[in-house]
Amino acid sequence: MSEGDTMADRADGGRVSPFEMGLPDGEFARECFGLIAEEIESRETEGQDPGAFLLLGQVGRAVRELREGEGGAELLRTMGAFLFHAYHFDRAGRPLYEIEKGTARYLVESNPVPEGWDHSLPAPSGYLRLPEYLFWTRPDEEGPAEAVDGIFWTASSGASLSLLVVTGMRPDRAGFSVIPLDPVPMADAGAWIERPAREEGVDFETTLPGGEIDRLYSLETAGEVLKLSARALGYIQTVPGAVAEPEEGAGAGDETAGDGVPDAPDPVVRVHRVRLSGER
Repeated sequence: MSEGDTMADRADGGRVSPFEMGLPDGEFARECFGLIAEEIESRETEGQDPGAFLLLGQVGRAVRELREGEGGAELLRTMGAFLFHAYHFDRAGRPLYEIEKGTARYLVESNPVPEGWDHSLPAPSGYLRLPEYLFWTRPDEEGPAEAVDGIFWTASSGASLSLLVVTGMRPDRAGFSVIPLDPVPMADAGAWIERPAREEGVDFETTLPGGEIDRLYSLETAGEVLKLSARALGYIQTVPGAVAEPEEGAGAGDETAGDGVPDAPDPVVRVHRVRLSGER
C-alpha cells in the first residue's frame, strides 16, 4: 500500500484503521469516491463487481495519484482492491467491528456455529478489526510473517462476498499490505464455518516459532480467512448483546448525509466493540 502522508493520527488517540491510513484526508476521499460514483452511474456498470470496479478510469487515476504516478497490473490489483473496499466501506457509513481478544479466542477455539444465521450482514460493507498481534500471516509466501490488523468485507454482485485481509499496520511503517480474496458465494457461508481449511495441521494453529507460548494464531489459507470471517459475522448477527453501541470519539455523534455517510471533515470510522456475551 501507499507510503507517505495519510490520516494516520486519530483525533481521539485510538487505533488507526487502514481506511484512515490508506487515504490522505477527508477531502481526497470525498472527491475520489464522488468521481468513482459518477463514473459508475454514467457507465451504468455494476459498482459491486470487483473486476468491473478495477476497470474504471477514476480508479486507475486514484491509484496513480496515491502512488505518485506508479502503475502496473499488480499495483492496480492490490491498490484497486483496497479502493473497492474503502469506497463501499465509506458508502456504508464506515462501520468497524473491533473484536475483543476473548471473543476472538472463542471464535477460533470453541468452533461456534451461529444458530439461525441467515447469512445476512451487519452492513453491506465493513471492517472486522482483530486484536493486535494475535493473528499472523505471510502476504508473500517467501517473505516474513506480518500481524493481521483485520478483514474488510463487501457484499459484491451475484450474492457473493469479497474479502480483503490487511496486514503490517505498525507505528514505524507508513503503509500496509493487503491480500485480496476472490468473491465467494454467500450461500456457502455455513460450510466455511466447519470445513477444514488446511490440508495438514489444525486450522489457525500458529506457524510462528514460539507462537504457541502466547497462543497466537496463523491464517495460512483462504479457507481460514473465510472461516474466521463467517464465524465473526454470524456471531455479530445472532448473539444478543455481543455488539456495543458506537463509541464516542469514533464518529458516533457525527451528522450524516442523505446516503448515510458521515458528513465529517475527515474520514472517521464508527467503532463497535464485539464482546463475549453470556447469551450464547
